[in-house]
Amino acid sequence: MNYGIIGIQINDNGYAFTNYVEVDDYYGKMEDVGKFKVNKVAYDEIRSPFQEPHMNEMLIDCLVKEVYVINEKQTLYINDKITYEVRLTRGVIFKFEEGYELSIEKNVWFSEVMSLEIGHNLINTFTPVEEFSDDWCEPCRGECIREIIKLS
Repeated sequence: MNYGIIGIQINDNGYAFTNYVEVDDYYGKMEDVGKFKVNKVAYDEIRSPFQEPHMNEMLIDCLVKEVYVINEKQTLYINDKITYEVRLTRGVIFKFEEGYELSIEKNVWFSEVMSLEIGHNLINTFTPVEEFSDDWCEPCRGECIREIIKLS
């Protein structure tokens, strides 16, 4: 499922995961770039930025065992020289005691849309790092390195 805002309630705390578009430097040009953020908020304050949104609520009611933040370092080479480097957070994965996971992924750099998945081994459903490399033509070459940070 795709969303512009995802709210998660853990005990009495609410967390709003957003990916709002802002103008920023993206490989040397000012572009609309989705900025993936999480803010602690009152759960009932979580609202979609879209007009007349369809908001789904899903009760998970289990304990979070581990939390992983998925970061990427994207490097652009021109004639094999590093020309530009971008670091971004691709998403987050919650692993529950029951063994399944919930992931939130920022799919595309220019979009507000995020994907929400529930299942197992969800890192395998994230956009492959090779897609970044495939987007460039000679004399440019892209490289993407993914880093997974365990928070708990």
